[in-house]
Amino acid sequence: MWNCMKKYPEPAAENSFQLNEAALAADLEFPVAPDFISLPPQIDPQIMLARIEETMPWRSTQPGFEKGRLAEKISAEFVL
Repeated sequence: MWNCMKKYPEPAAENSFQLNEAALAADLEFPVAPDFISLPPQIDPQIMLARIEETMPWRSTQPGFEKGRLAEKISAEFVL
């Protein structure tokens, strides 16, 4: 049963962050929006989580819910 689990690499030693070659070669262009104002959320996160918990059973029974979730699924594996 446990043989199917993937072996993940050991975590990197503390303070040994390195970018791979693709990241070093990337030429990123970020949009410029001088009139953009970033505002913190105006709702308490605990209240929002309670609301999600309350509505999730209803949302998950709606037509197309599973299809939409599969469409949003990330196809690449990554380790946090």
